[in-house]
Amino acid sequence: MLTALLKGQSIDMRILLFETTAYYPSSPLFLEALQQIVSRQPQQHQYSFIDEARFQRTRRSLVARIGRRLLRCPPVDRTALNQALLEGAISFRPDLILICKGAFISPKTLAHIKRTTEAALINYATDDPFNPRVSTPDLVDAIPLYDTYVCTKRGIMVDVAKAGCPSAIYVPFGYKPAVHFPEAPTTSEEHRRFDSDVAFIGGCDDDRVPFFKTLVEAIPTLNLALYGGFWDRKRDLRRYWRGFAVGRDFRLALGGTKIAINLVRRANRDGHTMRSFEIPACGAFMLAERTSEHTALFAEGHAAAYFASPKELVEKVQHYLANEDERTAIAGMARTTVTTGHHTYHDRLCSIFLSASELFYPFSHDLSGGHAPSCA
Repeated sequence: MLTALLKGQSIDMRILLFETTAYYPSSPLFLEALQQIVSRQPQQHQYSFIDEARFQRTRRSLVARIGRRLLRCPPVDRTALNQALLEGAISFRPDLILICKGAFISPKTLAHIKRTTEAALINYATDDPFNPRVSTPDLVDAIPLYDTYVCTKRGIMVDVAKAGCPSAIYVPFGYKPAVHFPEAPTTSEEHRRFDSDVAFIGGCDDDRVPFFKTLVEAIPTLNLALYGGFWDRKRDLRRYWRGFAVGRDFRLALGGTKIAINLVRRANRDGHTMRSFEIPACGAFMLAERTSEHTALFAEGHAAAYFASPKELVEKVQHYLANEDERTAIAGMARTTVTTGHHTYHDRLCSIFLSASELFYPFSHDLSGGHAPSCA
């Protein structure tokens, strides 16, 4: 099948997407974009979707959760997941399979699929596969089986190539326009829940704690809002924890804050994060950790502000809390940068197809029509 594609023959293009709805509406990243692309040429192209969330284990009790952790059981039914992917691929016979992370997909499953369908495999690596905190042995062992590994972190590309993948490319995260747009609190209850001077949405990694401890020590009256897992376990910070912010709550948390902090995850070798696009898309002022990827995306002092240490974070927070007009101007420029700069997941999906053009000839041959899915 792939040989025929590379010769540009007039055949249907069949795309299988493996992703999760577990974090809906922020995920899946590509499903709506793929539906939009394929819908423009429904007679020529088809897609199938396998949802990893279908195979999540039900967490019925604390004892069950502890037992699974002690036994190192995966959070999904690995056997059922792999069987469904294998049967779905054999039945659908895709030409291209796009897998988002796929931490619990067995290399044996991928090898079987390649032998049976000759489908080309692409992985969109939302995390660093070499970071044991967010990876699995299967994920690392499967790297050589992918035709293209799409890296959201430049820092992992050399290691991906060394692990045996023939093609490692860089494609950043993006945003979903239907999810990430400005929305401010309006009711008294929403203002009570979401108004803040400074907000951070993300997990409580140990290397993130010093930034916020230093911040509240320097500004004791600061109205700080921390959203995400495990902040309530830190004695000095638990009173700032406001639970989780998902969907509309995510927008309201950003719409209700004066400064939205964006910290990268060092263990993941991040140069930017999903928040790097979602915060500006929601119209919030972003104060981000200074990285080469961030400064390449958003000009410092023009479309974002940056810090490199807890001390500099304090200085920047004090400055921008006192300068509302400057905050507003920077937030506006950042939103324009994101919304006019082709940073949606529809754009990212098209970039993946284009970057893999040597493997997937029809996508690069005529993206505006013909027999390739249109990315227009």
